[in-house]
Amino acid sequence: MADQARPGWIEIVRDRIASDGAVVRASLVGVKGSAPREAGAMMLITEHDIWQTIGGGSLEFEVMRRARAMLAVSDGPWPRQVMRAALGPDMGQCCGGQVRVLLEYFGPEQEETLAALAGCRAVIHPLDGDQPPSDAGDAEIGMDRASKGFVAPVAVPGRPVFVYGAGHIGRALAPHLVALQLDLHWVDVAMERFPDEVPQGARRVVAADPTVIAAHAPADSLHLVITHNHDLDEAICHRILSGGGFARLGLIGSATKAARFRSRLGKAGIDPSTLDRLVCPVGLASITGKHPARVALSIAAGVAIWQQELDETG
Repeated sequence: MADQARPGWIEIVRDRIASDGAVVRASLVGVKGSAPREAGAMMLITEHDIWQTIGGGSLEFEVMRRARAMLAVSDGPWPRQVMRAALGPDMGQCCGGQVRVLLEYFGPEQEETLAALAGCRAVIHPLDGDQPPSDAGDAEIGMDRASKGFVAPVAVPGRPVFVYGAGHIGRALAPHLVALQLDLHWVDVAMERFPDEVPQGARRVVAADPTVIAAHAPADSLHLVITHNHDLDEAICHRILSGGGFARLGLIGSATKAARFRSRLGKAGIDPSTLDRLVCPVGLASITGKHPARVALSIAAGVAIWQQELDETG
């Protein structure tokens, strides 16, 4: 049993309309020079909450202020505005570049159109006027040819990461992995082992035998093995190492556990070159301590390095 697939922004907006009444989507549609984020970066803003980021700092603070003003007073069938800012003179930020930010209001009146667009690959977001967003078809991501709209994906596919174990460390780790925009598959043997609330975008996967999930994971997946049981840890690692491929495999544990597992897995037929790909202890050695929050931060930092390496090598 598993939760639904990782949602795109439209699905999240529709959820927030139901819970909060209205949402403003803020996206960078133009960037010149140095800026905290790239064109296409986006965030969602409600009266009391935000999701994702366009780079923080004074720019994001001003965008949030304007978005909440839009939430208080919305005009027209498709309320929107474009904010232009020079980050140095206008915002006091060191980046020094220039940005354009599109702010779009979505409330109950827009929900029907959003529902129709939820299955699209990408959407054209008009920069002005009263036209609704529309299906972009196969258009390239970025400013459209007429410079009247910005084409943005509905969902940015994240690299899959499989986390085995929903204990204290798993619970501390999950929000960091979602924040890294990974496609989180969170695996454990029973639903009651998970918290009642999981980060938006995480999928709980209940499996009596987690090795079955490991066996069917895509070949570009990251795997983090942090279960409550050493025998289960070993079985999952064996299945991944003997399977059809994986991007990275990390195992929580000490140097003693690493040596024991390498010996046992080697005797079970895993060749030395494949065993060398098992990272144990997983995480940054420079972050020490056993508190779940520290361990989770260490692992998340290591995963961020993996992401960077994989992005650079393709």
